[in-house]
Amino acid sequence: MGLQDTGHPLTGAVVSVPDTGGVLLTGQLSVATHPWLADHAVSGTVLLPGAAMAELAIRAGDETATPTLEELVIGQPMTLPDDGALHVQVLVGGEEGGRRGVRIYSRADSAQEWLEHASGILATQPDGAAEDGLAEWPPPGVEPVVLDDFYDNLAQAGYEYGPAFRGLKAVWKRDGEVYAEAALPEEQTETAGRFGIHPALLDAALHASNFCVPPAPGQTLLPFVWNDVRLLAAGATAVRVRARATGPDSFTISLFDTTGSPVASVDSLVLRVISPEQLAAASSGADRSADSLFTLDWTEHPAAPGSEVSWATLGDGHADDLDALIAAEDRPDRPEAVVVDTTAWATEHTGLPARARDLAARALDLVQRWVGQPELADVRLVLLTRGAVSVHDTAEVTDPAAAAIWGLVRSAQSEHPGRIALVDTDDVSREALPVAVASGEPQSALRRGLLWVPRLVRSPQGLAVPAHEHWYLDVSEKGSLENLVLRPDPEATAPLAPGQVRIEVRAAGQNFRDVLVALGGVAGQEGLGGEGAGVVTEVGPGVEGLAVGDRVMGLFPRSFGPLATADARTVAPIPGGWSYATAAGVPVAYLTALYGLRDLGDIQPGETVLVHAAAGGVGMAAVQLARHFGATVYATAHPSKHHVLTALGVPEEHLASSRDLGFASTFPSLDVVLNSLTGEYVDASLGLLGSGGRFVEMGKNDIRDPAAVAEAHPGVGYQAFDLGGDAGPDRIRELLAELVELFRRGAIEPLPVRHWDVSQAPA
Repeated sequence: MGLQDTGHPLTGAVVSVPDTGGVLLTGQLSVATHPWLADHAVSGTVLLPGAAMAELAIRAGDETATPTLEELVIGQPMTLPDDGALHVQVLVGGEEGGRRGVRIYSRADSAQEWLEHASGILATQPDGAAEDGLAEWPPPGVEPVVLDDFYDNLAQAGYEYGPAFRGLKAVWKRDGEVYAEAALPEEQTETAGRFGIHPALLDAALHASNFCVPPAPGQTLLPFVWNDVRLLAAGATAVRVRARATGPDSFTISLFDTTGSPVASVDSLVLRVISPEQLAAASSGADRSADSLFTLDWTEHPAAPGSEVSWATLGDGHADDLDALIAAEDRPDRPEAVVVDTTAWATEHTGLPARARDLAARALDLVQRWVGQPELADVRLVLLTRGAVSVHDTAEVTDPAAAAIWGLVRSAQSEHPGRIALVDTDDVSREALPVAVASGEPQSALRRGLLWVPRLVRSPQGLAVPAHEHWYLDVSEKGSLENLVLRPDPEATAPLAPGQVRIEVRAAGQNFRDVLVALGGVAGQEGLGGEGAGVVTEVGPGVEGLAVGDRVMGLFPRSFGPLATADARTVAPIPGGWSYATAAGVPVAYLTALYGLRDLGDIQPGETVLVHAAAGGVGMAAVQLARHFGATVYATAHPSKHHVLTALGVPEEHLASSRDLGFASTFPSLDVVLNSLTGEYVDASLGLLGSGGRFVEMGKNDIRDPAAVAEAHPGVGYQAFDLGGDAGPDRIRELLAELVELFRRGAIEPLPVRHWDVSQAPA
């Protein structure tokens, strides 16, 4: 089979890869076969040490004469199951300029697919002598550090190391450098000679970093990026250590044997914070049993250039049209597809159940006639529906009876593949029908001129839901969306203050503010979730106009959780017929647009307004409101999104790209600018405003001094605002009431939304 024994305790065999010249190392790891690994637990989860991944990569590099680990990025910790084993593979790729890629994978016994944990680069050993030794020990001038409670303190911080990984024996400090001694316990010394460097010994040496890169209280740090790792001597059982910080979360470290000769060096090791919730999620997915779970998702389908097919429509007299098609079997102009518009089918009944039955019966009769004609085997039947399926939101299903056609035809498609297709459209996309017909997709949907197709996608791993009845979405540490967690919320049922209501949240809106807060991009902004929709479950003292059981939408904190508390002035009744998801997508976008345009922009009929980034939520709301107020709208957006704005009634000649300054030379003088862009886009927009113009700033990253703007642009008013901080709850109540009335009258429409379970927030 080409397998050779590696002699390594973590990988049992190696095989060469013919097409690349690389190698593949394989092995099995478990706490039963490698019990010492059970001593490496972090926050209750047994992890393969990052030192072991580095050792695996270096051992693989030995097989291809690339023993230097130039870089290794650990993307996901490798958790060891309580029962069973992990199959491990280390793959070294082809050589390029003296370097080879290396990747480390694992797969549980019950899983079907491999999970990548780390990737990096191996290189040949650089020229030049190894670094100087460390013969004088301890070095002169060092100060000893007491280690009596070191591992007990680490355990309280979540590093639950057993005897195999408690190898740090002594520490000294001098001028920013840390010196230490580390050794393997006696029971591990017998196998040390089979490693390049035993992972438990290297891991213990890394513990010295606690004295030069100490973690902040409550933080758990794990190895993230290894750079320039060189193994200079194998089989050590004890080492001397020299470490020095190179940054707030990185350090360099060198290892020497007991005679002072070099053993290994790491030019840089970058650490990263990982939360207990992230480790628990990784642990629960260690067997990757969820890899076999799939869900249906609609994905945008780009139109293939030059992909056109000939097609015709089939009239209401099916029998005559079918006969004509059959008679034209040998004619060159015979269409490749025939479209039947089911939205034109009249039914005897208007009630939903009876109408669904009538539509399904007509579709069944047509499909049976079609597939019963062998002469039509090379002509595809396309059934067109409108509002039958949900692509982004259930509110798109405006004709539930037509969904019966989809259910029936899907069954027919499985029996007659390639002969029948389904296309669902919205009110503004019928002109894009040729794209759907030409795609050849058995099922597709047109939304705002774009083609969407259903695809099976792997169901993502969700956030761990706390055992507590009430919880909320939060970020464990700002700076990365990977740090999202669900936290218990013991205050969710605290007594209500006067003027408050309790809401059982059914849907919460996510907007760009949440992203900025999670990334730490806005000073003074805390807490995820600020808008949502749900049902009132409790009313506090002094609240009028709201009662238990009312369906409401509005602004309230911690909306990403099952229960939230709101100021009664910042919520309003949900318009009839709306879903909770639709309602949750309205408050922030429409309140921001209305407050900005009318309260601050003082927009008047006949004025011109420029809405930047108009294809976003606030932008689409602003376009609709400005048109309702009688203003002439100009807008910028990415060109691929211009169709969204033309569907809202903005003429093409009033559109420009938000990615360049072309609007500054093509748009006329303006009265109002509603802005969210930065830098030179702000300057260009101010230049379009004449005396009396109003510049309303919604963004957070380029706030200008109003006095400086007035000096540079005489007569131009400039105002930046934050809805929650500036409008106030009383004004928000008035604005919400006005918006609800506009929606009721059909003057404006809610925004399109997509919805996910909150546990899928990182996705």
